[in-house]
Order: sequence, then structure tokens, then C-alpha cells
Amino acid sequence: MSCTTCGSKKNCHCSDNCPNKASDITTYDCNTLSSITVPCGSSLCDVLGLLELYITNTASEVSVINDYLSITTHDLLTSGLPSLFTTTAPALGILWDSQVAQNQAIVHDDDNAYNPISGIWTCPTTGRYDLAFDVKASITTGDGWYTSGSAGMIQAALVTGTGEDVYVGNTYSSVNIQQSAYLSGAIGGYQLTAGDTICLKIINTTGTSYLGTTPGDFCRMSIRKV
Repeated sequence: MSCTTCGSKKNCHCSDNCPNKASDITTYDCNTLSSITVPCGSSLCDVLGLLELYITNTASEVSVINDYLSITTHDLLTSGLPSLFTTTAPALGILWDSQVAQNQAIVHDDDNAYNPISGIWTCPTTGRYDLAFDVKASITTGDGWYTSGSAGMIQAALVTGTGEDVYVGNTYSSVNIQQSAYLSGAIGGYQLTAGDTICLKIINTTGTSYLGTTPGDFCRMSIRKV
């Protein structure tokens, strides 16, 4: 209780029957704390009415907070064996547009934005996204990825569905006998516009084609809105 005459909340200097004593029921309008004063002469119905208003305001504020904290996921994860990628003659030109996109099975796709037939993901809403890929491709015969006298390379990247634009990529060089090639790349907070397309492509200039049949190999693509 507080007294509107002496201002005290605990030790009012007026009498216990002071008509200026008031309650300090407090509400919050998301900006400032506000007190609801209830004079001592108020009826029970008056007090209950103020409390009902207070509870209603509180419930509304909790609803706003819950809406703010509510997180709707926008995640994509695909995974499977790498698709066949044949060897290509090295060239100065960028060769992404002539490569076939890796099409993998969907692990989860919250926005139904990935086409597992074409391997292309289409951005559903404008915003910032974390992009990542991970590839393991193995040749278990001969010298693996190594071709004697030839410094071959494998490139993997998340690129646009058509054209030569690269979001993030990585390379593997077969400079000695090696069974497995590992390539991965990631970029955080990349700004995308609704309708932008992304797919995973691989360029192979090692001189050895990959048949996509080696157990334990994998090809994964991950996209998450942040």
C-alpha cells in the first residue's frame, strides 16, 4: 500500500483509515510501468474490475512475447551417394553451366523448395541464409584419383541453377595416389532473394570418371535461413 498524501509505501504517517492510501497494482504497456491506484473506499467489484484489466493486459503482453520468440524453421538438408560425374578436359573457361546438378534425397525440407529430380533449390523468401555442402567421392581401383603425369583436380561448389555464379566452392587436387576425395564449403549469412536458385555441381578434370557406386561415399547440401 502507498499513501498519496505522505508518499510512504510501508510506514504511512497518516492513520490506518487514511482515505488517501492506495494499492500499487502495476501494469506494463511495453514502454513504462504504470500503477493502478485503488482508494480504500473502493468496492470489491471495483478492485476485481481493475485486476481483470491487469490480467487482460498481461495476457496480451505474453502473447506478443510468444509471437516474438516463436521460431519457424526454414531448413533444407539433402544426402545420398554422389551422382555420376565423368572426367572433363581442363580448360580456362568456367565449366559450371555445362555440369549436371547433384540430385540427392531429401532429409528434411521445411519449405518444400528443393526439387530432388533436378537437384535445384529455389529460395522461398528473401533473407540471409547459411549455405554448406560436403562431398566424399572414392575410386577404389588402380591408383584411385591419381593419374600419373597429370595433375588433375576436382571442384565442387554451390552454384546458381543456370549460369556460372558460385556461392561457395572447394577444390581437391590428385597429386598422389589417393582413394577418396573430400570437398566441403560453407558460407554464413548470405543474402538471397526469393526465386534465387542453388544446386551442387562437381567438375572433374582428374582423367578418371566417378561412377557413383562406392559404399560410404556421400554428397550433402544444407541451407538454413537465419
